[in-house]
Amino acid sequence: MMSKALAIIFLLIFCAASHAQNPIAWEDLSAEQQRVLKRFEGRWSELPPHKQNKLSRGAQNWQNMTPEKQDKVRERYKWYKDLPPEKREKLREKWQSMSPEERKEFRKKHKNKFKDKKYKKHKKKKDWDRD
Repeated sequence: MMSKALAIIFLLIFCAASHAQNPIAWEDLSAEQQRVLKRFEGRWSELPPHKQNKLSRGAQNWQNMTPEKQDKVRERYKWYKDLPPEKREKLREKWQSMSPEERKEFRKKHKNKFKDKKYKKHKKKKDWDRD
């Protein structure tokens, strides 16, 4: 019984240690990552290591996107930022409560809706221009 408890404690400590991340110095970021993350430069050293790592990976992902994909991300970000704060909070809470499978389904379901809205706006403008 005691050895089982020790094994569980050791496993928990090992798991926690394996998830600990080291901080990233601003100077260790590539020039492109620094450009993407410029707004964080002044407070970079104050950010927790997990946040630095997440931002660093995000900047790397951004660099690997096509210009079209970057435009889509910008549009979705603008849509999200234009939501009222209470709606953004509800959306954030819903997202955080979803499993990876549910998130995948959500993306798939809403991907077409976003395209349809964009298309309708574009189409309306074209119809208006024709008159």
